[in-house]
Amino acid sequence: MKNAVDFLYAERADKAAGFVSHGVHGGVRAVEHLRQVMTEVGAANVRAQVALSAFTDFELTDPAEPGVITPGPHQEATLTELLDEVVAWSKALRTLREPAAA
Repeated sequence: MKNAVDFLYAERADKAAGFVSHGVHGGVRAVEHLRQVMTEVGAANVRAQVALSAFTDFELTDPAEPGVITPGPHQEATLTELLDEVVAWSKALRTLREPAAA
């Protein structure tokens, strides 16, 4: 993922970024690192984040299988907040992405 972020620098500049992660602790440490990286390539990170826990947001019957995502009801509100923030920031940053008139 880091390679893709670095390679697609121009595509990320002046755009909003939201994060959805998963893991034992919801992937929050990985997202914190990614937030720093995205800031360096010119993205505007939104505050809201969806962090899915392997213990509460997935149904794992067999550790060798990927399982089924079963997010708790609170995740829907968090996702809605994240998407609302991404849309708002995207609209606000639109003028930075438009070429300047000569």
